[in-house]
Amino acid sequence: MATLDRSFVDGVFWRMLALGALLALITAWAISPRFGYSMALGTLTSALSLRVTAFVVAKMIKGAIDGNPGAAGWAAVLAFKLAILFFAIWFCLSTLSAHAVGFILGYKVLLPALAWQAVLTRRDRRSTDDDADDNEST
Repeated sequence: MATLDRSFVDGVFWRMLALGALLALITAWAISPRFGYSMALGTLTSALSLRVTAFVVAKMIKGAIDGNPGAAGWAAVLAFKLAILFFAIWFCLSTLSAHAVGFILGYKVLLPALAWQAVLTRRDRRSTDDDADDNEST
């Protein structure tokens, strides 16, 4: 049976947190502490959303592979997660006084983290393929 490889998502998650923390520290120093705080909140919100989405999608795929008709219920959980995400963003911007631009930039740290992980995964795959080619030729 096929399984969902979560190592890519795990790599993106940890790279998001590292990159987001670095950018939050830099912007807190260069722009304002509120802006850095907002970037950290946005990054944390995005990282947690990625984790929950990966978990729910893995459950949906596993249920579909196993032929479980109840797997469609995970789609409702995903919709509920989106509602919670909407509330979390509203809470951060209104109650926690996050700077909107800083929050959005922190939330979008997902994109460079995703590119970073894709490049590393491609490089690892290429070196693994090169090792396999070397082993076949001997």
